[in-house]
Amino acid sequence: MGQGKLTKFTRLHQQAGLSFEEAIALIDVSRSTGFRCQSGARELTGPELRILEDAAAKRMSSTPGWFRFIDLFAGIGGLRMGFEHIGGRCVFTSEWDENSQKTYRNNFPDNHEIGGDIRQFSENPGLIPDHDLLLAGFPCQPFSLAGVSKKNSLGRKHGLSIGSQI
Repeated sequence: MGQGKLTKFTRLHQQAGLSFEEAIALIDVSRSTGFRCQSGARELTGPELRILEDAAAKRMSSTPGWFRFIDLFAGIGGLRMGFEHIGGRCVFTSEWDENSQKTYRNNFPDNHEIGGDIRQFSENPGLIPDHDLLLAGFPCQPFSLAGVSKKNSLGRKHGLSIGSQI
């Protein structure tokens, strides 16, 4: 399974609010089997799948005000912070920039895998967990390639200075 793609195992244990260790204990498999499930090298069996699906459904239905959201074009997670503050739970994140991913992981050290480029999920959108709300960040205008290119073409100043001091 490619980097950034969530397996059913990972998606369900995250939705259930379980750590990797808690999930493998719940479905009674070894760490090595759990890692194979997490990587996509092994599919969940029928009973394992039902146990994790039930745990996820129970958590979602028992938490008042709780809603699931996905965080696309996430940057460092600014939108996520606000939506978690009002009771939401992020069940999927996509951010292609590696430096932003590092900061995001530091901001949210919860074993939440980060999907890279969202376009890879167009081939298999079922890998994106069920959600109630979709968050999508906007590019940081002074630093986005589109903003810099546009301002360069118009001969205007922009917030990005390559090779000189800002």
